[in-house]
Amino acid sequence: MHRGRALARWAVRVAVSVGLAGYILTRKVEAADLRDAIVGVNGWLFAAAAGLYLLGQVLSAVKWRTLARTVGFERPLGAYVRFYFIGMFFNVFGPSTLGGDLVRSLYLGDGRRPVLAVSSVVFDRMSGLAVLMALGAIALLAAPQYHFPWPLTAAVVAGGIGVIVAWWTLPMLVCFLPTHNRMRRQVEHDLAPFWRDRAMLMRVVVLSLCFHLSQVVMQWLLARAAGAAVPFVYCLVFHPLLAFVTALPVSVSGLGVREGGYMFFLGRVGVPGPVAVTVGLLWWLATLVGGVVGGGVFLATGARLPRIRVPRAERHPSPILHGDVATYLSRAADEAITPDLPPA
Repeated sequence: MHRGRALARWAVRVAVSVGLAGYILTRKVEAADLRDAIVGVNGWLFAAAAGLYLLGQVLSAVKWRTLARTVGFERPLGAYVRFYFIGMFFNVFGPSTLGGDLVRSLYLGDGRRPVLAVSSVVFDRMSGLAVLMALGAIALLAAPQYHFPWPLTAAVVAGGIGVIVAWWTLPMLVCFLPTHNRMRRQVEHDLAPFWRDRAMLMRVVVLSLCFHLSQVVMQWLLARAAGAAVPFVYCLVFHPLLAFVTALPVSVSGLGVREGGYMFFLGRVGVPGPVAVTVGLLWWLATLVGGVVGGGVFLATGARLPRIRVPRAERHPSPILHGDVATYLSRAADEAITPDLPPA
């Protein structure tokens, strides 16, 4: 049943990506114009953008370490960077929809304290989302000259406020749960530093802001690489919106949604459709580079999957070449996470 639902969701994503990509290629851009735009890409500027993308992932690993250390995961920075890049590999090439976040949380927990390990990843993502939406809201309000529809601006501002309010009110909301409720115990005790350690939260916000600004610079470089003179201020406006849209689980790696988003946003400043689609493809290629680097890290460190649980007799996980990765990830979701979450 679980595998059937997963396959159905995957089929829907494939259909969305194929449908959008097919519509763009047959109705919105000419194949010859797209080919010319791709051939004309400046390789040096793309290399700089890809390098900045990789640097951004290191910043993200530093931020994740800052969060995870407050709940007891004392590991060297190199371990967090390694886990993060391996997670990127599974995000890009993984056979399961579970993705790299689950894999890096399992590496961090190493079969112990799975809830805390997963929570560190969830809070890493949520803090990044809060800063991303705040950045998008501020940029939209500060740049009215681009005349975005007011419902879009209102939705981004409301969404940013909503994420921040949800973050800060969660400890108060769990007080309405029974005293022995698992979620209440976790929030009030194990996860308490995520709300109480204000110095740590400030460091997380600064690191997240640095990461997102590095990605804005990357967008500016990608546009330049494709021959589009997009103002840097406009990159500040559209990147948070596009990053949020492409992260929605409605397509395969954002294919189709990403290119359509670039056509919408860059088209508003006069960038031709083929060039806008090329910028989208360059962004995808930069993430592919990150996945390849993560794969290299995975192989260089033994190509071993993380433990789901610590066995009674300490055993090492089997090499990836000797197991079914899709089955492994499915088991990880069922055994490492689901039993430890409170009942719905």
